[in-house]
Formats: sequence, structure tokens, C-alpha cells
Amino acid sequence: MATRRRTTRKAPVRRRTRRRSMGQKITASKVNAATMTAVKAGLGGVIASALTNTAGKMIPGGFGPYSGLVGSIATSLFFKQPEIAAGMAGYAGPKVLSALPGVGGFLAGGSAYSGVADSMYLQEGASSDVYASNYTLAGYDVPGL
Repeated sequence: MATRRRTTRKAPVRRRTRRRSMGQKITASKVNAATMTAVKAGLGGVIASALTNTAGKMIPGGFGPYSGLVGSIATSLFFKQPEIAAGMAGYAGPKVLSALPGVGGFLAGGSAYSGVADSMYLQEGASSDVYASNYTLAGYDVPGL
């Protein structure tokens, strides 16, 4: 006859989970990985610059600005290097935007803030006094507001 074994109740197993947060330890391998990603993206920008300035100008039809973007897609598809492709796309993005018909004039000044210097609040060429205080409100003679 089989004897019945006594079973004792075990305490529930507590599993500790590690939560990911900004306070994680910075290790040498993480720093090396981040550095390699940044170097690859910079290399992609250099490659896109060379591609746009040399091969893009040889192709007729205004294809120059788009050559960096096409190179970025080809790098990601064929060479399986997404970091380099991202750097290439980062360089090619403003070139493509400036080549578009409706957007080209917006970026012609070289900066998105090119119209701010004409504002009545900023004095142009002032080194110490950045804000102008000699304007008046339209219709009111209240200086300094």
C-alpha cells in the first residue's frame, strides 16, 4: 500500500524585477557603443556630403539634393548599416527641403529664425542691449512698452 506523503505549503516565490530608469550605471561598453553610433552617423554625413557634391552634380535634371537621400536608402537596404544611413539622411534632409518648390524660399536665409532680426523687439547689431526700448505701440505714444 502506498503511503501518502505529507505536503507542506511552500512560501510563494518572489521574483525581483529590475526596472530600467535614467539612473542606470554607465559602463565602458555603453560608452563605447554610444561613441560608435555617433561616429557612424558622422561618417554617414560625410559620405552624403561627398555623394551630393560630386555624383549629384554630374547627374542632370536637378537630382543633386536627392542623391544623398537615395544613398541613405541604399545604405540601409544593401549594407545593413542603419546608423550610417541615418547620418546620410540627416545631411540630405535640409538639401531636399530646400529643393522643394514651396519650401525652398523659406530656408533660403540659412536659418529658420532669419525673420526674427527684423522684429521690433530686437535691435540689429546691438551687443549689450538686446531688447529695443525706443519703439512705441501703434496708435499710442507710450515709449518703452
